[in-house]
Amino acid sequence: MKKILLLLISLVLAVSCTEDFETININPNYPASAQPELLLPGIQREMAYNWGNQGWEEGFTVVQYGARLQFTSGDTYNWSPSGDPYDNAYASLRDVENIIRDTETNEEAQNYYGVALVMKSWIYSYVTDAYGDVPYSEATSGIEDGNVTPAFDAQSSIYASILADLETANTVLTGAGNISGDIIYNGDIEKWRKFANSLRLRLLMRISDVDNATAVAGMAQITGNPSAYPIFESNEDMAIVEWNSDNPQPKYDARSGSFDEVRLSQTLETRLKDLNDNRLYVFAQPTTDSDKGIFSEDFNDYVGMPNGLDDEAALGYSPSGNPDESGSNFISRLGILLACRACNPEQASATASHTIIMSYSELQFILAEAAERGFISSGDAAMYYENGIRASFAYYTERVAAGGWSDIANAMQATDLEAYVGQDAVALTAATDDNLAKIALQKWISLFYTGFEGWSDWRRTGMPEVIPGPDAVNDGMVPVRFQYPNSVKSTNSENYNAAVQSMGTDDINTKLWWDVD
Repeated sequence: MKKILLLLISLVLAVSCTEDFETININPNYPASAQPELLLPGIQREMAYNWGNQGWEEGFTVVQYGARLQFTSGDTYNWSPSGDPYDNAYASLRDVENIIRDTETNEEAQNYYGVALVMKSWIYSYVTDAYGDVPYSEATSGIEDGNVTPAFDAQSSIYASILADLETANTVLTGAGNISGDIIYNGDIEKWRKFANSLRLRLLMRISDVDNATAVAGMAQITGNPSAYPIFESNEDMAIVEWNSDNPQPKYDARSGSFDEVRLSQTLETRLKDLNDNRLYVFAQPTTDSDKGIFSEDFNDYVGMPNGLDDEAALGYSPSGNPDESGSNFISRLGILLACRACNPEQASATASHTIIMSYSELQFILAEAAERGFISSGDAAMYYENGIRASFAYYTERVAAGGWSDIANAMQATDLEAYVGQDAVALTAATDDNLAKIALQKWISLFYTGFEGWSDWRRTGMPEVIPGPDAVNDGMVPVRFQYPNSVKSTNSENYNAAVQSMGTDDINTKLWWDVD
């Protein structure tokens, strides 16, 4: 009898412990029923922060907006396997998937579903454009089935799925109902719809050299029916994250060294000066040696340095050739919009700089290229092109004004845009190749604050030219992808090896599916 009683007690305790175990081991980060308004701001903030920082790191220097004065390995292409954006992207994608699972069949939550599809599309485009083949179809299946070794999907397949999701989002984002927790558009569903279609145009242009039929058909569909497929119409529509005092722009709280070690690239300096382009005032600061503070009307006070110098050569670089005039005092910092408060005390701003996911000016340059190449029949290449230039000037003028830097804002406002767009080096001509080069150059300039996208567009077009620096270590080649993280090699080796076999090699020179230039 005593044994039976003990057995019954043991069974009760076992059942109780099992129930407690299941309760304790529910992961609060991935709830069975997601609350979109709670998940959304974290996803958006985390990915915008990562996008901005990644644009600052390899993306910023590889296309030569900035050049490294210290810790120059990134600028000399001595790249190591990168866990960023891979890790952050998939952490965010799990939360995106939670929103999708909870809202896809909920008629009252279709706007959340549509927004989640757009976020999913942007994040996957970001991660696949960094690495190539990556997990997609099984990437978040571990939420339900515990699969922690997902297969890698071909980039062509990922793009097809992304483009389909964006078309679905355009259809879904037409219903009534507000959303909460949205720090990109503050719940404006029509702007989300415009972003879905504008992002789709970005990605269609990306694949235009490898799958031209799909690209042209998709672009014609969107541009031929603007009421059914609305796109960005002004700077007011661009996809951005605004920062605040609690969550300042990514470089604001950085140590001074992390900001100061990246300086104005001689490539950007030369191109802006050749065009008499006042955006130089926004993108850079006068040299410390000039003693002009954060602004000077004299272009000569803005001095860049070559890319691709090793540490010793970079620290000893002298723009004048005089060894007594070498070092950081003689090379321009990057512009005040990006500055950290330790670098520019009482002048840096936590809020004036946005993280730009996609701008109106970028869209206009996409449409200009599409029109110039005959992909679309609506609109004129020169019209789109000039719209893009004017929008870029207007945006940066507005942002420096918002930061209280009135001297820079006044100099930007004084720009004679008619003269700027009319100069021979800017105005489009009858020669298509020349026009495409000019469109690429102006698009590159406008993407200054969106460095990763600048790199992606350069990989597609090869324009404007990027010349590796004298100490570059990659056999004279500019990197075209990131290597997979070491963690993936060790924890998902079978699928990693299959992906490498499919792509060819896992190195920084392996071209992506759409990169056929």
